[in-house]
This record gives sequence, C-alpha cells and structure tokens, in this order.
Amino acid sequence: MKEFTVVICTYKRHDIIGKSLVSILQNSILPKKIIIVDQNYNDLTIMKIKKIFNNFKYKDFIILKNILKKGLTKSKNISLKYCNTKYVFFIDDDIFIENFYFYKCINLIFKKKATGVCGVISNYENTWVKNFVYYLFNFNIFRDNRYYFINHLKLKKNGYYSKIFQLPGGITCFDKKVFQKVSFDEKYLTHNYEDVEFNIRLRKIFKKSKLYIHLNAKAADGLKKKEKENLFLRIYFMRLLYLKNKKFLFFICYNLSFLGIFVANFFNLRFADYKKIRKSLQIANKKC
Repeated sequence: MKEFTVVICTYKRHDIIGKSLVSILQNSILPKKIIIVDQNYNDLTIMKIKKIFNNFKYKDFIILKNILKKGLTKSKNISLKYCNTKYVFFIDDDIFIENFYFYKCINLIFKKKATGVCGVISNYENTWVKNFVYYLFNFNIFRDNRYYFINHLKLKKNGYYSKIFQLPGGITCFDKKVFQKVSFDEKYLTHNYEDVEFNIRLRKIFKKSKLYIHLNAKAADGLKKKEKENLFLRIYFMRLLYLKNKKFLFFICYNLSFLGIFVANFFNLRFADYKKIRKSLQIANKKC
C-alpha cells in the first residue's frame, strides 16, 4: 500500500498549493515519496511547502526546481527520473483529495491489475443543461471522466468503480511500468489535452491496458477556471489531436464533441467569441 510516489508540478500557485499538500499529508496512508516540481522564479512556493513538511515531520520529499524547461509535461517527465515505486500519482497543485483517496485508488488498481485509475471531482458546478449536453455529445477520447455527474448512474448500477476509455490528468495513479515505454509529449505544455494525447499513445503500446475510475475516491478542485479562456484552448487542442490522429473514430468523436461545445455554450458566446474560436482552429490547422 505504501509503494507509491506522489508528484505535484506547480506554477504560480503558492497561495493554494499548501492546502493541496496538507490534504495529501493527512491521508489515511502516506506516500513513500513526494516529489514537488517548482516552476516559479521566486521561492515562495518552496518556503511554504518546506514549512508544511516540517510541521508534519515528513522527510521523504524531493523539491526539483525547473525554470529552464517550464511546462507541465516537461516537469512530469523530469519527476519520473526520481520515481522508484510501484505506483505514481499525479496530483495537480489546486486539488484537495479526501482522506482515503490513496487507499481507494491503490486498492482498485491492485484488485483489477489495472494500468491506471483515477477518482472524481466532487465539487463540479452542476448545471443540468450543460451536463446533459456533455454526456450526450462527448465520447471516447474526448470524454473527461473526472466529473461526478457523468458517473452517478454507473455508481448505482456497477458499484464503486467503472471501466473507462481514458484517464484524466491531475488526480491519476499509474503503474510505473507504463513510463518505461511512454513519456509525456513535451509539445503539449499546458493543462489542456496533454493527458488525452498521453492516453492515445498508452493505448497504442499497451493494447490490453485496463483503466478504471473509482467513483467514491473524491477530490475537490480548488480554483475557479476562466470558462471562456479554457474553452478556446480546449477547442484548439481538440482540433490538434484530431489532425494528428486522422481516423474515422476520431472524426466522429471530434465532430460530436465540437457540436456539443456549441450547444452547451450557445447562450454564453458572443460574436467576438466565434472569431476567437475560428482563430483557434486556424492556428491548429497551421501547426499540423
């Protein structure tokens, strides 16, 4: 149960990472090692996390400073060089996990001999229309399984876990053997679809991979995202992924998901937003 490492890659979150780290150190089982990859020029984050480690008398940690090759995927790859446990958790610096999160995830990955598992985000803003549209239109690689509203029916039907097509980033546990053959693509620097791209290559190499979501392993998202800015980035990376993987299944899933975005956000989008969406698509087309 203790054969796991926790990796947190952080950037400009010194005001919130402390709460995330405390939720990890208060868990029912503690990791064998915690790796922090700090991408900040200042030492505000390092000062805060060292104080927390000291308060909890936790000594099995490594702090890596990464300001030359900044980016989420680059930082994750750097951290993997220092992971020597059976399992590796990636926890975002704005995520607060419940008390038995590690136990539930590791128990499931061991029980099912899974390649990886994740939990759910329990404090997702519940907007019925958007939730319905998302569930209706998003399939396969473009479905984000983190959110509890997607899985509440499965929870009643199957119990506490469900098999899923792909694992999201930020609340995920992998069997370390995965990283012997698959690393993170450093062209995808941000928190948009870098996890999806990783899952595509994982499935190509590990054709019998088994991925699960634990529906009772809950975490909370500590930051309110800027919805429209995130939407434009999401459309850009969706297009980029589709162009890099031109298969019939991707064509269907991409177009359905794209349509779902418009339906779900129809009343929130202005004319200027449609121009930004068009620009996002054009940039993606040029990049490929």
